[in-house]
Amino acid sequence: MKQIAIIGGGIAGVTAAALLAREGYNVTLCEGSREWGGSAGKFTRQSFTYPVGATLGMGFEPGGIHERVLRHLQLKIPVEILDVVMTIKLDGRDIMYYRDRTRFIQHLKDQFTEQATAIEAFFEEIDRIQHHVHPLMQALPALPLRTMTDAQMILKEVRSSLPLVPYLTQTIGHLLRKHRLDGTTFAQLIDGILLDSMQTGTEASALLGAVALSIYHDGAYYVPGGLYKVAEQLKASAERDGATVLLGRKIVSIRQTGDGFLLEDRRGRLILADEVIGALPIEAMHQLVGSSLQPALRRTYKRQAVLSQWATFTYYAAIPETIVEDGTAFRQVHDPILPSGHAFISLSQAGDLDRAPDGYRTLTMSCHVPIDRFARDDQGQYDDQVETMQGKFEVILEQEFPGFQEHAIARYPGGPGAWVRYTSRPNGGVGGYPQLPSTSLFRAASFRTGIPGLYIIGDTVFPGAGTIGATTSAIHVARALGVKI
Repeated sequence: MKQIAIIGGGIAGVTAAALLAREGYNVTLCEGSREWGGSAGKFTRQSFTYPVGATLGMGFEPGGIHERVLRHLQLKIPVEILDVVMTIKLDGRDIMYYRDRTRFIQHLKDQFTEQATAIEAFFEEIDRIQHHVHPLMQALPALPLRTMTDAQMILKEVRSSLPLVPYLTQTIGHLLRKHRLDGTTFAQLIDGILLDSMQTGTEASALLGAVALSIYHDGAYYVPGGLYKVAEQLKASAERDGATVLLGRKIVSIRQTGDGFLLEDRRGRLILADEVIGALPIEAMHQLVGSSLQPALRRTYKRQAVLSQWATFTYYAAIPETIVEDGTAFRQVHDPILPSGHAFISLSQAGDLDRAPDGYRTLTMSCHVPIDRFARDDQGQYDDQVETMQGKFEVILEQEFPGFQEHAIARYPGGPGAWVRYTSRPNGGVGGYPQLPSTSLFRAASFRTGIPGLYIIGDTVFPGAGTIGATTSAIHVARALGVKI
């Protein structure tokens, strides 16, 4: 069997490792940090555990992306389905994002009575788009098309897909304008939902945006402990099936040889592989490959080279149960003091002892920031910017959890530099590229680099951000190497 080296132990990397090891490949999985999970990982301080980034579980419903992988590998992850996905705090309103679609739309109509008819028509159109996209999502074709197999998946559903053609170049903003909802508070709500899942707001692709605005109704989940539990289970599955899994093994170069690829880590140790899967951003792969391979990568990803990702500011804290008045696990808070206008807060559930001792909760709060907002070469200025953002976050947290300033037990702010240091994300960019009509679907980045035997998976290639996007890319590379899933 071929020797396969996988660089990066985030969700994409451990998924690919588990699928390929089960198939019988000789897999070596290298993770540069001391934790599995990448952007869905965690860190522990004293008796508290903090999920670092991704926290809301998706794709665990029957037929969902994670459920498919776990079923294939005969694994089980405890998850708790949410009737209220999140509470959205916007313009003095508490908007409940209900899992039940009919209830959610009625709630929005009650919140925005003047636009009630337009809101219903908007969601009817979103539902029509989603209805035609769904069969394609189930087939999981790898875009952009590179092989006959990928094309056959699309052609199989061509009849049901024809109504989607007019939407290929449209955005969610087009639909909002069509229904005379642009410029409204409702449009601001939609913008915030999309930014968290698609790295852009109402300029998101209408096709992918319709999926993003429908997917929570399939099921959203609280994962006790955090999504790192998924990563750890997948890593353990790969290891049981014979994979070599290495923490703290940071790869610093990839060279092509007559025998395949030679990987070198920061201590000069070498790994020879027939195939290499980079579970890392496209920009990180550019930094690893030798000069002979860089032109091929530039050709393959020239459209992505001009795009800018978001960075993120994250903040972690432990609080006593006594100051939690609203136990909602997830909330999105809109506030003009924030760079992107809103932040996402994840609160551990009462009784989740994997995250906090009895009587306490941990929380993770994050906000998109422009990737060049924080100083890169001036540590003093960077520290001042972190302190300023921490102050803004704590103002909001005091509003959400009265008494926070006095009673918070631990506080850990983290700017983009933390993502560079702990997850090796160039410039701290997270979440992949904005899903615009010009850069998504048939124009997206392929997991195939254009270099035989070298692949990229994760959130910078199709289909994009989130753990289900990363997992889908891992399925694509596993299928390319013969896994039936």
